[in-house]
Amino acid sequence: MRPRLPLRPITSSLSVMACSWIRCRAAMKKPLPSIWQTYGKISMHAVWQKIWADLVHRRLVSLLILGTIAAAAALLTLALTTLFNLEAPYDKSHAELNGAHLWLHFKPGRVRSMDIRQIESLPQVTESTGRQFSYTTSVRFDAQRVLVSLRAISLEPPRVNRLRLLSGRFLLPEEDALLISRDLRDIYHLGAGDYLEITCADGRRVSLPIVGVVYDPMYDNYRSSLPPYIYLTQDLLASLFPDKSTWEWSLGLRLANPEEVQSVLEQIEAMRTVTFIASHTDWRDVRSSAIFDAQMAFIFLSAFSLFAILATVLIVVSIVSSTVLAQIRQIGILKAVGFTGQQVLGVYVGQYALLSLLGTVLGFLLGLWLSPLPLKTVTASLNTIYQPPFNPWTMLIVFCAVPGITMSAAAMASARGVRVNTIQAIAVGGETLLKKAFWLARLLEKAGAPMPLVLGVNDVFIKPLRSLLAGINLTLGVMGVVFGLALSDTIRVYRHNPALLGIVYDAIVTREQSSDERAQRLIGQAPGVEAFYGEYLLEAKTLDGRSLKLRAVEGSLEAFPFHILEGRFFQPDTSEALAGKGLLDWLGLSVGDSLTLILDKDDGPQATWVIVGEYPEPADAGQRLMVNLSSVRPLLKHSSPSVYYLKLAPSADAEAIRAFLSPRRESDLNFMLMEDVIPSTVIYLQIAVFMLAGILIGIAMVNILIMSLLSAQEKLRVVGILKTLGMTPWQVITMFVTTATFLGVLSIVAGVPAGLVLTRNLLNLMASFTGFGQISVTLENLAFWGLLPFTLFVSVLGSFLPARWAAKVYIVEVLRKE
Repeated sequence: MRPRLPLRPITSSLSVMACSWIRCRAAMKKPLPSIWQTYGKISMHAVWQKIWADLVHRRLVSLLILGTIAAAAALLTLALTTLFNLEAPYDKSHAELNGAHLWLHFKPGRVRSMDIRQIESLPQVTESTGRQFSYTTSVRFDAQRVLVSLRAISLEPPRVNRLRLLSGRFLLPEEDALLISRDLRDIYHLGAGDYLEITCADGRRVSLPIVGVVYDPMYDNYRSSLPPYIYLTQDLLASLFPDKSTWEWSLGLRLANPEEVQSVLEQIEAMRTVTFIASHTDWRDVRSSAIFDAQMAFIFLSAFSLFAILATVLIVVSIVSSTVLAQIRQIGILKAVGFTGQQVLGVYVGQYALLSLLGTVLGFLLGLWLSPLPLKTVTASLNTIYQPPFNPWTMLIVFCAVPGITMSAAAMASARGVRVNTIQAIAVGGETLLKKAFWLARLLEKAGAPMPLVLGVNDVFIKPLRSLLAGINLTLGVMGVVFGLALSDTIRVYRHNPALLGIVYDAIVTREQSSDERAQRLIGQAPGVEAFYGEYLLEAKTLDGRSLKLRAVEGSLEAFPFHILEGRFFQPDTSEALAGKGLLDWLGLSVGDSLTLILDKDDGPQATWVIVGEYPEPADAGQRLMVNLSSVRPLLKHSSPSVYYLKLAPSADAEAIRAFLSPRRESDLNFMLMEDVIPSTVIYLQIAVFMLAGILIGIAMVNILIMSLLSAQEKLRVVGILKTLGMTPWQVITMFVTTATFLGVLSIVAGVPAGLVLTRNLLNLMASFTGFGQISVTLENLAFWGLLPFTLFVSVLGSFLPARWAAKVYIVEVLRKE
């Protein structure tokens, strides 16, 4: 506790002097001159001298604040640069390849050459790929069979929708070789030098080499159900499958206005009364899929940059408030020699104007240098390099936000110095009257706790504002660490329980020529298969023309752990349905509503289902509906399942199941085991989150260090008195460390639940982009108990150096300064 100053003699002497001066001037019948008139106008040079003296005198504090401001400015620059350039890498790649804006996939036998020419002559269409040929079949490699689309390309690069080479080389003239899409590379780890086996129309098996991996700017790897693409020459396609009537047709279009995709599509569909378009790809959907990882990076950068700015504000307010209090006598002297209140304000605001401007410049440059990193997931997948250009709006926002907020915080905190009474400030200074000890400190004292511990706990409440700001700052750091830990635990839970992602099966079997009865019989007899269900996937449209996919399922559904987010699972043999979150949001529906769809084609049968539950749908942005196959079969002739989802026994042998289902090479049942369902980009995201959390923890440590340093400077006289009374240096250190430790404990109590809420909201915000649904956030008890010593270590580390400095100060030096 600070002893009270003997105020009465000082104030009495000042009062006598002031009264004598006033009487003397009254007797002379002259007006009392102001100090302003006596000393003349204080120049700005004097203000800058005071600003520079304070910055130099507190070099360590100034450098720490400068680093904090630079970190906040860098994070804000990264977030804004990512926001302004989210779509730029894809747009740049799409423009370089002259990608199509609308890709039409026609129904076999429904389109004519005249229709193609009519479509290309539409006024909104500027360029066309011309008629494209493809053939859907399966290829075999490493005992796996995968359904693919063989797409004929010319050896000369087309004008519209060119391919970008990711690895290997392009096709050569008269070469029987293949190019594969990047999806085959990413999922099956195929590349140049590998071979694919294709069964020709006459039954011959041909093994063809892969010579390159390419990127197609109009292949949507998320929002559509397109099979992976394999590119070959038209001559090679004709040699494999000579019957051109079995080939599929498609057409890519570039539009004068890329945003008019839907209106152009409606015009094309209205050309004929017969439905001749099987599906289409919108370039905007492809772009949304491509930039998803960058969107996640932007969300995290935005959250952490706001935290960093808030932490900077807390530090500035804490330091300025403490500095004004410590220099209150100096402020009184400055005002006595002619400083106005605005000039006093300018002294403190000017200090942080310099620090904030310099820190913002450093942070802005650092942010620009690091700006390609958040977009690297997009540029890497596109095999392109993108350096975000200089954006004056980014610079304007950063240089207005960071210095503006910092100087506003300094002005708010220094208001006390502007309002202080000159005589009172010189006479009394910033001393605070003795306060009653905090109840916890009194309780610890009664319990016989060591006096350094009691004083350390009580110091938290001697300067409540400073302690509150430091505690909030440390809480932000705890929230960042909790976010990283919760994200890691949540990913681990989802990896071990893919049902939470909507993947309730262990393996998939697809059929081509085999009948549904044969496929089900073999799957039911396969060793290690505990249960399975079949799925018939069909196109459907709402009454207002919006297309979606319908999952019609049947089988042992009760054996699979479907994760129901809301409502319940549908009953067998009923017209009930489950809807993905994305579908409900897209159509504006909720559980309990009815949905009427047109099946298979525009003039197809209509059916109505009651949505009784919501589930996490991992495909098509969650815009799918799952129903009983029994409710579809009476309406459509050919509605047998072609895909089967298997639940395997823990001891099941995948190779034995594959050998049982496909004993011969010509067998058409393909068995595929599900692997890791968490994308690798999410793992990199974890690393980025921990790095951002480390920045917040570093800022919190800086705040603790500054708080302890200011406290040590203010308490030198108290420390001297305590050392005179017998307190050892280690007891002095214990007193300071106890204050920081107590704040650390409080920050954990507040930061853990706040961090979990932050994690849940940010992850659900990301999930809303994909139509996935609500994400269950978890945090292990082990992680929580590991967080406690970590936070306490950060608190102790931040306070140890100032405490050690205070403990080493000699009593004689303290008394000499006093």
